[in-house]
Amino acid sequence: MEEPRSIVTVTPPGNVARETIEDDLAEDSCSYVKSAFLASSAETAIDEIKAILELETHHYRPPRNYLSFDSCKGGVNENWRRRLCEWMFEVTDHYDFDREVVSFALYYLDKSICLAYGPTSNKKISKRDYQLYAVTSLYLAIKVHGEIDSDADGKRLKLRISAFQELSRGCFTTDIIEAKEIDFLVMLQWRINPPTCARCIYAYLRLFPRWPSNELIIPREEFVHQIFDVAKYLTELSIFVSDFTFNYNPSTVAYGAILCALDYVDESMKGIPIRIQNQFLLNIEEVSSKLTPESEDIRHLVIMLKKLAPKMFVSYNYEYPLSRTVSLVEVDPAKSAASTSRSISPIVMGTDEPAPKRQKV
Repeated sequence: MEEPRSIVTVTPPGNVARETIEDDLAEDSCSYVKSAFLASSAETAIDEIKAILELETHHYRPPRNYLSFDSCKGGVNENWRRRLCEWMFEVTDHYDFDREVVSFALYYLDKSICLAYGPTSNKKISKRDYQLYAVTSLYLAIKVHGEIDSDADGKRLKLRISAFQELSRGCFTTDIIEAKEIDFLVMLQWRINPPTCARCIYAYLRLFPRWPSNELIIPREEFVHQIFDVAKYLTELSIFVSDFTFNYNPSTVAYGAILCALDYVDESMKGIPIRIQNQFLLNIEEVSSKLTPESEDIRHLVIMLKKLAPKMFVSYNYEYPLSRTVSLVEVDPAKSAASTSRSISPIVMGTDEPAPKRQKV
């Protein structure tokens, strides 16, 4: 059997069976059909953007920075949050769920911690509590927003709750996870469908002007796909850094990522005339006057995003040591990873046990 890279590694030998559950949310997949960029109307995109901005204003405001709460000191810090995010991406990638699942999971994690351990809280969060919140957050995100498998007759791919108990080797039982899930739903008031950066990018890019196929070398569809891929990559990196989560709405981060993507595409490949790009930005600004490249907040956000990927933007110095796909290393900084043969993670796997499989139900 293949030796796991770390305790959190969940790669079993051979193919894993897939569990499928049919539910009412099947049509709300995290996966985007890129051909929809051409098929969708601008009017529909405008309505979607307005709805997203309305939700962010009234129901899905950024969580408060709980890292500074007295109740969270000693049990939570930036490094632990970042590594829990790494772990979520690893699990999501291994089971082939859409990476947007992690955006939902981090929202549940950050929001629930903020609500449960607010500045007036008399209780202290422990590392084990933080891990439980992370495990439950990912479980709930996969349960609600799991990807539809085209080979599963439209059914939604899931991980059984027992899989999380199996991965943790009993550290968190199904009863504990289910109880915490109910706590989440009560704290969040059942608002578990927050806008994500990916959805905002998708809506914005549908406002990109059209041009005849013979007018420019690069077709509109190909160009928009390039912008989508680069912008989505940057927003995935931004999830690792709490400053983005606590200070900016997903719609703002997504807009900044698109500006960065436009710069990157212009520098690395044949872009499009500036007049077309300006018209695109004007189309977005007509929906919200706050979304403009001249905004001081947007400018600062663009600088922050470019520092996440310095190799893409050579004019910016390296700042955040981030990678989208890395093994989760030691959560507790008191124990160095170099001194242990395995790393600590919210989900603990033995060296001789395969990861639980996704099975049909």
